[in-house]
Amino acid sequence: MSGEDYIPLRRVLKDYLREHGITLKDLLSVMDEDKEGIMEALSKRVYMTRAQRMALERHLSSRDLNLLLFVIQAFYILNPSGLYKGLIIEPVREDVMVGDKVTFEGCKMILKALGISSNIEI
Repeated sequence: MSGEDYIPLRRVLKDYLREHGITLKDLLSVMDEDKEGIMEALSKRVYMTRAQRMALERHLSSRDLNLLLFVIQAFYILNPSGLYKGLIIEPVREDVMVGDKVTFEGCKMILKALGISSNIEI
């Protein structure tokens, strides 16, 4: 496959929001601001240890955690094809998920693709 068969996750998110007529600020404003609640929701979708969970919570803002949660749900869990408008979302689903959950390393790949610092030390 050529590089044209892939679409960066960041571009997918921007296009998706534009098509639905919402801004990132609008989307995040309706999501939970309580880190504990966000982490509970993430732990249902991500394979992570207690130490990894604490590291995410410590290093990321509520806004970043909510964005991570939205992207995981919308573009990976609910999208088993891994495609957006016929293009393969990068990072690819097979690299970030095992079964029906995202791996911790997959989270870091998603964060990096979104331009969020993913230098999370455990």
